[in-house]
Amino acid sequence: MSEHRSTRSSTGTRRDTARIQPAHDEPLARDFTAFLGGPMGRFTAPGTARLFTPLRVLICVGLVFLALGWLSKANCISGTAGDDGVFTIDWSGSRQFLSACYTDIVPLYGNTGLSEGHAPYAHSWTDSDGSRRYTQYPVLASLLQWVTALVTRSVAPLVAATGLPVPAAAVYFSLTAAVLALFWILVVRSMVSLTGNRVWDTLLVAASPLIAVHAFTDYDILAVAAAVGALLAAARRKPVAAGVLIGLGAAVKLWPLLLLGGYLVLAVRHHRFRPFLTMTGTAVVTWLVVNLPVMLTFPDGWREFLRVGVNRAADWDTVYSVVQRSTGWSGWDHGGTPTVLNTVSGVLFVVACTLIGVFAVRARRTPRVAEIVFLIVAVFLLVNKVWSPQHSLWLVPLIVLALPKWRIVIAWMLSEALLWPVRMWFMAGEDALGAPAGLHGAVVLVRGALVIALVVLVVRQMRGRSVDPVLTAHDGVDPLAGDFIPDGDTGSVTGSTTVSGEPADAAAVSGTVSGKGGSARG
Repeated sequence: MSEHRSTRSSTGTRRDTARIQPAHDEPLARDFTAFLGGPMGRFTAPGTARLFTPLRVLICVGLVFLALGWLSKANCISGTAGDDGVFTIDWSGSRQFLSACYTDIVPLYGNTGLSEGHAPYAHSWTDSDGSRRYTQYPVLASLLQWVTALVTRSVAPLVAATGLPVPAAAVYFSLTAAVLALFWILVVRSMVSLTGNRVWDTLLVAASPLIAVHAFTDYDILAVAAAVGALLAAARRKPVAAGVLIGLGAAVKLWPLLLLGGYLVLAVRHHRFRPFLTMTGTAVVTWLVVNLPVMLTFPDGWREFLRVGVNRAADWDTVYSVVQRSTGWSGWDHGGTPTVLNTVSGVLFVVACTLIGVFAVRARRTPRVAEIVFLIVAVFLLVNKVWSPQHSLWLVPLIVLALPKWRIVIAWMLSEALLWPVRMWFMAGEDALGAPAGLHGAVVLVRGALVIALVVLVVRQMRGRSVDPVLTAHDGVDPLAGDFIPDGDTGSVTGSTTVSGEPADAAAVSGTVSGKGGSARG
């Protein structure tokens, strides 16, 4: 049967009958549409819109939340005039904490030599302890920072000539935000394709509270865009393109490499090693092409990212830090490199990945790509010694693809959004009447509990203990699997029938993801 079903309405227009309507499928959406007047009726014609298509609506929603993300940082890019009349960023009175507007982008411009035109890795400075320091960002992120700084050095004087009280760092931030916003719109666009017949699940990405809080906290959107693009390329049976995007993503943040773990499971389960090896090899080559020139030319600067990662203590939003603050325990390590903490977090992650792999390979129903990848990335954050608040952006598209159940997903997102102002309030310190450590620790634990709940629900879904809405919407076929499920395997428990008992057309589902049979545009 053709997965993408359509009929003609009384007016002769073709209706997309396969598209899932949230008001019929999601209790949260049902309650909201009831407030507005009720869900779509049986005589409506989804898929026939000319102007307000799902794609256009979702992009508009994404732009609104990106604007909220910029406004949430606005108080941190205001300036004050110095004795020379030049405006500089005003963070007096712990404004960046008390306004919860902190962003790494603003201090980066002035603290790493970018404002003076210095190139990353070639430029260094002396730290307070006398050590030589370099930029701590991976290569592609540093390249974007440098190019944006060069543009800023040309644009900022023009802005200053207008007499507007806009510091150069604010210009740098705004230019960076524009680039990051573009990449997030690409994420939304890709999600429209990846969600297939559940296109409105993309609303959870476009309207995520995390975007209103963390879109411009750091450069994580770049890695998210690369990872989502890789998922889309793999779904369209383009392992080389997927590998290139994974390699580029790893040159921004290392975590997109974790996607390979999900595809490895399916390669082992179905003996589909050729696309996996192609993807992995391409990712490695891409990463080397980006990194080798810097690695060989500026070895000390290139290693700074690794040095900072190894020497970094437990982040405040991790369970390790909460336990230390709550119990007075000083941790396993006492000064210097946290060798024991690094070992413990690393071993926990390896053990967790092993359990995920064994479970996924032996599961009765073929696990979906998004389910496996979400589990890997989620446990990485849960057991890692560093969980910066903006890192939770990594999970947004993955959980929407793995478990599109709006209530629990939105509850988790709201907990992440709440954690940010509490963390900022806590970081303000006692002198600024900062939040007590107990309050911050409680919110951290609630957030962690919700992520664990999502993990449990995904595992339960993989075991067949609950209905998988994605498989139901796509006749039992994983729309993201691409080359990693042999022809005839629908992803169902038996591997030969769909959730409705009829044979699934995997090619039709693939066509929906690739845009050949979809109607998100109309």
